[in-house]
Amino acid sequence: MRIALLGGTGNIGEGLALRWAPKHDVVIGSRSVEKAEEAATSCEERLFEEGTSCELAGEENVQAIANCDVVVLALQYKYAMPTTIAIKDKLDPNAMVVSPVVPMTQDGFLRYEPSKKYGSAALEIQSTLSDNEVVSAFHTTPAARLIDLKDKLGLDVLVCGSEKPKQIVMGLVKDIEGLTPFDAGPLEASFMVESITPLLINVSARNRLKNSSIRIIGQSIK
Repeated sequence: MRIALLGGTGNIGEGLALRWAPKHDVVIGSRSVEKAEEAATSCEERLFEEGTSCELAGEENVQAIANCDVVVLALQYKYAMPTTIAIKDKLDPNAMVVSPVVPMTQDGFLRYEPSKKYGSAALEIQSTLSDNEVVSAFHTTPAARLIDLKDKLGLDVLVCGSEKPKQIVMGLVKDIEGLTPFDAGPLEASFMVESITPLLINVSARNRLKNSSIRIIGQSIK
């Protein structure tokens, strides 16, 4: 698949680029073409050092989404919405959009604060990109662990969205060795998943942890 990582010069974007590039056609997007190209070259070099040869492209955000099957908004909330508006009229209606976006504010500790009108970043993005399917995922996947290619991960990823696009994104999660996707319901359930991110960060800060994540433990129903 052709995947555009908008905000691909940031940590989560870089991590996903490194993990997906061996199997997919990855384009790193940024507001700066120069930064996007530098990030693409850096990822290529990192992968080459690990014995993997592949090519990544780096382009300005609007150019990066051209002919893409999947667009990932690997951005902080304050940048995600302006970027969503900027790409709205340029985005192919058949392209899926993946949101790992979490609205957070700092007030003694991190608070989850989505728009009161929409209730979650995913639904706010969906309201803007009404012609495209939006799926939320990767909220609890530590960027630092994705970037460390020697990290075997062993993490779970909660995915919310409509059934068909959700299954496609769950397939992309499986393409990253060490990540296991779990169906977390429709896009309307995204607020529950998004809110786990500030919880994890707060718990980590109070208990001197880093790069914390989640695992889903249970017994299969036969």
